[in-house]
Amino acid sequence: MMEIREQVQRFGIVSLTTEELFALIIGSGTKNNHVEQIVQQLALLSNNFSDVSVLTAHNLLKINGIGPAKQGQILAIIELCRRLNYQQRLRNHQQITIPLLAQHLIKKYSNYQQEELIGIYLDINHCALIEKNLFRGTLTAATVHPREVIQTALLVPCANLVIAHNHPSGNLRPSKADLAFTQRLQSCCELFSINLIDHLIIGNGEYLSLQERGLM
Repeated sequence: MMEIREQVQRFGIVSLTTEELFALIIGSGTKNNHVEQIVQQLALLSNNFSDVSVLTAHNLLKINGIGPAKQGQILAIIELCRRLNYQQRLRNHQQITIPLLAQHLIKKYSNYQQEELIGIYLDINHCALIEKNLFRGTLTAATVHPREVIQTALLVPCANLVIAHNHPSGNLRPSKADLAFTQRLQSCCELFSINLIDHLIIGNGEYLSLQERGLM
Protein backbone atom coordinates (compact mmCIF):
# COMPACT_ATOMS: atom_id res chain seq x y z
CA MET A 1 0.00 0.00 0.00
CA MET A 2 2.88 2.38 0.70
CA GLU A 3 4.16 1.87 -2.87
CA ILE A 4 0.70 2.71 -4.25
CA ARG A 5 0.45 5.90 -2.19
CA GLU A 6 3.94 6.94 -3.32
CA GLN A 7 2.94 6.31 -6.94
CA VAL A 8 -0.15 8.49 -6.51
CA GLN A 9 1.97 11.29 -5.06
CA ARG A 10 4.46 11.10 -7.94
CA PHE A 11 2.25 10.42 -10.96
CA GLY A 12 -1.34 11.04 -9.87
CA ILE A 13 -4.33 8.75 -9.43
CA VAL A 14 -4.71 8.14 -13.20
CA SER A 15 -1.43 6.24 -13.21
CA LEU A 16 -2.91 3.40 -11.15
CA THR A 17 -4.25 0.20 -12.64
CA THR A 18 -7.78 -0.96 -11.81
CA GLU A 19 -6.31 -3.49 -9.39
CA GLU A 20 -4.30 -0.79 -7.63
CA LEU A 21 -7.36 1.46 -7.41
CA PHE A 22 -9.34 -1.31 -5.71
CA ALA A 23 -6.40 -1.93 -3.36
CA LEU A 24 -6.38 1.77 -2.47
CA ILE A 25 -10.15 1.72 -1.81
CA ILE A 26 -9.99 -1.41 0.34
CA GLY A 27 -7.03 -0.01 2.24
CA SER A 28 -5.83 -3.06 4.13
CA GLY A 29 -6.26 -6.79 4.31
CA THR A 30 -6.47 -9.20 7.20
CA LYS A 31 -3.90 -11.33 8.99
CA ASN A 32 -4.32 -14.20 6.54
CA ASN A 33 -5.40 -12.24 3.46
CA HIS A 34 -3.31 -9.32 2.26
CA VAL A 35 -5.02 -6.59 0.27
CA GLU A 36 -3.35 -7.84 -2.93
CA GLN A 37 -4.87 -11.29 -2.39
CA ILE A 38 -8.32 -9.78 -1.87
CA VAL A 39 -8.01 -7.76 -5.09
CA GLN A 40 -6.93 -10.88 -6.98
CA GLN A 41 -10.09 -12.66 -5.81
CA LEU A 42 -12.20 -9.68 -6.89
CA ALA A 43 -10.53 -9.67 -10.30
CA LEU A 44 -11.12 -13.40 -10.73
CA LEU A 45 -14.78 -13.12 -9.77
CA SER A 46 -15.44 -10.16 -12.10
CA ASN A 47 -13.34 -11.32 -15.07
CA ASN A 48 -10.63 -8.73 -14.45
CA PHE A 49 -13.26 -6.13 -13.49
CA SER A 50 -14.92 -6.29 -16.91
CA ASP A 51 -18.23 -7.20 -15.23
CA VAL A 52 -18.57 -5.55 -11.82
CA SER A 53 -22.28 -6.44 -11.75
CA VAL A 54 -21.27 -9.79 -10.26
CA LEU A 55 -19.76 -8.00 -7.26
CA THR A 56 -23.01 -8.16 -5.34
CA ALA A 57 -23.40 -7.91 -1.58
CA HIS A 58 -23.81 -11.69 -1.37
CA ASN A 59 -20.82 -12.56 -3.57
CA LEU A 60 -18.48 -10.09 -1.88
CA LEU A 61 -18.90 -11.77 1.49
CA LYS A 62 -17.76 -15.06 -0.09
CA ILE A 63 -14.30 -13.56 -0.63
CA ASN A 64 -11.79 -14.22 2.11
CA GLY A 65 -10.82 -10.99 3.82
CA ILE A 66 -13.99 -9.08 3.01
CA GLY A 67 -16.40 -8.40 5.85
CA PRO A 68 -19.39 -6.07 6.12
CA ALA A 69 -17.24 -2.92 6.31
CA LYS A 70 -15.21 -3.61 3.15
CA GLN A 71 -18.32 -4.95 1.46
CA GLY A 72 -19.98 -1.58 2.06
CA GLN A 73 -16.96 0.32 0.74
CA ILE A 74 -16.86 -1.65 -2.50
CA LEU A 75 -20.62 -1.49 -3.09
CA ALA A 76 -20.58 2.25 -2.41
CA ILE A 77 -17.85 2.96 -4.98
CA ILE A 78 -19.54 0.77 -7.61
CA GLU A 79 -22.86 2.55 -7.08
CA LEU A 80 -21.17 5.95 -7.13
CA CYS A 81 -19.48 5.13 -10.46
CA ARG A 82 -22.82 3.98 -11.91
CA ARG A 83 -24.52 7.23 -10.90
CA LEU A 84 -21.69 9.40 -12.19
CA ASN A 85 -21.71 7.49 -15.48
CA TYR A 86 -25.43 8.16 -15.88
CA GLN A 87 -24.98 11.84 -15.05
CA GLN A 88 -22.16 12.02 -17.59
CA ARG A 89 -24.51 10.70 -20.26
CA LEU A 90 -26.94 13.46 -19.34
CA ARG A 91 -24.24 16.10 -19.61
CA ASN A 92 -23.05 14.71 -22.95
CA HIS A 93 -26.62 14.76 -24.27
CA GLN A 94 -26.51 11.15 -25.39
CA GLN A 95 -29.77 9.73 -26.68
CA ILE A 96 -31.77 8.03 -23.94
CA THR A 97 -33.82 4.92 -24.69
CA ILE A 98 -36.67 3.58 -22.55
CA PRO A 99 -34.83 0.32 -21.63
CA LEU A 100 -31.71 2.27 -20.60
CA LEU A 101 -33.76 4.75 -18.62
CA ALA A 102 -35.81 1.99 -16.98
CA GLN A 103 -32.70 0.16 -15.78
CA HIS A 104 -31.35 3.37 -14.25
CA LEU A 105 -34.66 4.02 -12.47
CA ILE A 106 -34.93 0.43 -11.26
CA LYS A 107 -31.52 0.61 -9.58
CA LYS A 108 -32.29 3.99 -8.07
CA TYR A 109 -35.90 3.66 -6.91
CA SER A 110 -36.86 -0.02 -6.59
CA ASN A 111 -36.14 -0.09 -2.86
CA TYR A 112 -37.73 3.24 -1.97
CA GLN A 113 -40.42 2.90 0.69
CA GLN A 114 -42.40 5.90 -0.57
CA GLU A 115 -43.69 6.65 -4.04
CA GLU A 116 -41.54 9.11 -5.97
CA LEU A 117 -42.69 10.84 -9.15
CA ILE A 118 -39.76 11.48 -11.49
CA GLY A 119 -39.67 13.50 -14.68
CA ILE A 120 -37.03 12.92 -17.36
CA TYR A 121 -37.03 15.88 -19.72
CA LEU A 122 -35.70 15.29 -23.24
CA ASP A 123 -34.88 17.51 -26.18
CA ILE A 124 -36.13 17.03 -29.74
CA ASN A 125 -33.51 14.31 -30.34
CA HIS A 126 -34.52 12.35 -27.23
CA CYS A 127 -31.37 13.40 -25.42
CA ALA A 128 -31.81 13.94 -21.69
CA LEU A 129 -31.78 17.50 -20.41
CA ILE A 130 -32.55 16.93 -16.73
CA GLU A 131 -33.96 14.33 -14.36
CA LYS A 132 -36.07 15.76 -11.55
CA ASN A 133 -37.92 14.39 -8.53
CA LEU A 134 -41.28 16.09 -8.82
CA PHE A 135 -43.35 14.67 -6.01
CA ARG A 136 -43.30 12.22 -3.11
CA GLY A 137 -46.50 10.37 -2.29
CA THR A 138 -49.43 8.63 -3.95
CA LEU A 139 -50.50 10.02 -7.33
CA THR A 140 -54.01 11.38 -6.78
CA ALA A 141 -55.78 14.48 -7.98
CA ALA A 142 -55.66 15.82 -4.44
CA THR A 143 -51.91 15.52 -4.05
CA VAL A 144 -50.28 16.19 -7.43
CA HIS A 145 -51.25 18.28 -10.42
CA PRO A 146 -49.83 18.13 -13.97
CA ARG A 147 -48.81 21.78 -13.71
CA GLU A 148 -45.92 20.72 -11.43
CA VAL A 149 -44.58 18.69 -14.32
CA ILE A 150 -45.34 21.25 -17.02
CA GLN A 151 -43.68 24.15 -15.18
CA THR A 152 -40.31 22.42 -15.32
CA ALA A 153 -40.86 21.37 -18.93
CA LEU A 154 -41.38 24.99 -19.96
CA LEU A 155 -38.34 26.19 -18.05
CA VAL A 156 -35.89 23.67 -19.53
CA PRO A 157 -37.43 23.77 -22.23
CA CYS A 158 -38.07 20.27 -23.51
CA ALA A 159 -39.78 18.67 -26.50
CA ASN A 160 -40.27 15.19 -25.06
CA LEU A 161 -41.02 13.87 -21.61
CA VAL A 162 -40.95 10.57 -19.75
CA ILE A 163 -42.43 10.29 -16.28
CA ALA A 164 -41.96 7.45 -13.85
CA HIS A 165 -42.90 6.47 -10.35
CA ASN A 166 -42.17 3.54 -8.10
CA HIS A 167 -44.55 1.13 -6.40
CA PRO A 168 -43.00 0.17 -3.02
CA SER A 169 -45.25 -2.91 -2.93
CA GLY A 170 -43.51 -4.28 -6.03
CA ASN A 171 -46.86 -4.70 -7.78
CA LEU A 172 -46.47 -3.05 -11.18
CA ARG A 173 -50.17 -2.96 -11.99
CA PRO A 174 -51.18 0.69 -12.55
CA SER A 175 -53.90 1.99 -10.26
CA LYS A 176 -56.91 3.97 -11.43
CA ALA A 177 -55.20 7.07 -10.01
CA ASP A 178 -52.05 6.30 -12.03
CA LEU A 179 -54.06 6.06 -15.26
CA ALA A 180 -56.13 9.14 -14.50
CA PHE A 181 -53.04 11.20 -13.72
CA THR A 182 -51.36 10.03 -16.94
CA GLN A 183 -54.39 11.02 -19.02
CA ARG A 184 -54.56 14.47 -17.40
CA LEU A 185 -50.85 15.03 -17.90
CA GLN A 186 -51.00 13.88 -21.51
CA SER A 187 -53.78 16.36 -22.23
CA CYS A 188 -51.78 19.17 -20.62
CA CYS A 189 -48.64 18.24 -22.55
CA GLU A 190 -50.54 18.41 -25.83
CA LEU A 191 -51.58 22.00 -25.06
CA PHE A 192 -47.90 22.99 -24.87
CA SER A 193 -46.72 20.81 -27.79
CA ILE A 194 -44.80 18.48 -25.46
CA ASN A 195 -44.71 14.80 -26.37
CA LEU A 196 -45.36 12.58 -23.34
CA ILE A 197 -43.48 9.49 -24.50
CA ASP A 198 -44.17 7.11 -21.64
CA HIS A 199 -45.10 6.60 -18.02
CA LEU A 200 -42.97 3.93 -16.34
CA ILE A 201 -43.88 2.12 -13.13
CA ILE A 202 -40.90 0.76 -11.21
CA GLY A 203 -40.89 -1.98 -8.61
CA ASN A 204 -39.27 -5.22 -7.48
CA GLY A 205 -36.43 -4.96 -10.00
CA GLU A 206 -38.79 -4.61 -12.96
CA TYR A 207 -40.75 -1.97 -14.84
CA LEU A 208 -44.01 -1.56 -16.68
CA SER A 209 -44.45 0.79 -19.63
CA LEU A 210 -47.93 2.26 -19.98
CA GLN A 211 -47.10 3.06 -23.60
CA GLU A 212 -46.21 -0.55 -24.38
CA ARG A 213 -49.40 -1.75 -22.68
CA GLY A 214 -51.51 0.64 -24.73
CA LEU A 215 -52.66 2.48 -21.61
CA MET A 216 -51.86 5.98 -22.89
